[in-house]
Amino acid sequence: MKRLFLAVVASMLVVSLSAAPKKQPKVDYVDALQLTMIGKLCETTNPYHRIEVAAVPELSKGEARLLCQTSGLAIAFKTNASSIYVKPTYGTKNSWGPNSPLSATTGFNLFIKKDGDWMWAASRAHKVAPTAKVIEAGLLNKPLTVINGMAKGEKECLLYLPLYSELTSLEIGVAEGATLEALPNPFRYNIAVFGSSFTHGSCASGAGLTWPAFLSRATNLHLCSFGMSGNSKLQPYLGEVFGKSNADALICDAFSNPTIAQIGSRIRPFIEAVRKNSPDMPIIFLNTIYREHRNFLPRYDQKEQSRIDYVEETMAAITKEYKNVYFVNVPNQTGTDHITSADGTHPYSYGYHRWAQAIEKPVMKILKKHKIK
Repeated sequence: MKRLFLAVVASMLVVSLSAAPKKQPKVDYVDALQLTMIGKLCETTNPYHRIEVAAVPELSKGEARLLCQTSGLAIAFKTNASSIYVKPTYGTKNSWGPNSPLSATTGFNLFIKKDGDWMWAASRAHKVAPTAKVIEAGLLNKPLTVINGMAKGEKECLLYLPLYSELTSLEIGVAEGATLEALPNPFRYNIAVFGSSFTHGSCASGAGLTWPAFLSRATNLHLCSFGMSGNSKLQPYLGEVFGKSNADALICDAFSNPTIAQIGSRIRPFIEAVRKNSPDMPIIFLNTIYREHRNFLPRYDQKEQSRIDYVEETMAAITKEYKNVYFVNVPNQTGTDHITSADGTHPYSYGYHRWAQAIEKPVMKILKKHKIK
């Protein structure tokens, strides 16, 4: 009986010890600005904004808010840590909606280089939407464990920042004693990418799963995204921003948002605004994608097709009129099997991957003409 009692006590002790919480390692945090920011083209007071919005008074309040969000930005670093943590501080210029998961809206997406290629490693986000009350309560400012339990050894990392959130600061952490150093920019040249919610990344499941991010990793070109959900409308004042930047080329998803009337009245002023300060910069316009809403709605189908036909006719004239202006007109960029739509308008991540693959060869062919390769 005594032996049985001792055995029971011993088993209870084992259970108790196994259930005891593991001691959390001490984490050393580094300001992300001490590492390497990727996707940044313009100097800004807040380094996590994509342009200095105060310097462009023509911007609407909505346009300014979107350009304060960190879509397309990433931090490059190398570390031998087995775990990586982030401690973000969010601003108030955030967006969220039912068609984008929090993993992309407020989340961080880690890629690690393996055998020469960037491979998805982790995605992590807070579990609450960035409402004003949530921000005020500081609920999004808690540290996040991005990944835990990796094998030992040095790793080259790309940490993509949230698509639809404003950051005011960011710290990246590793366990005490592990290394964390800046990684030189793994991408070359500076390619500005101006576009719609497609470019911004609506419905992508992670911050590194947009078509500019896919195309950048595939080509090793430094694509700097200026996606502006619903607001890529050939605004000449934005053309002037790109012309004044240090971009080597400009790619435009310019025909997904504007009406036919807006395209007709703005296409030339937009090009001329770029040309004012960058007379030889190659400008590559992309055709828009097929939207699955068209499948069973004849009126919507007709409206979309009218815009597509108008763009093809207009760009045929524009490319003859302006030197170094191109139109990449690739049909069925996201496929013909009708399986990539998330909401009838936007693709999910697999659709964005297909889009990047579809335009890679024609875009690279044009850029090589300008010794960008």
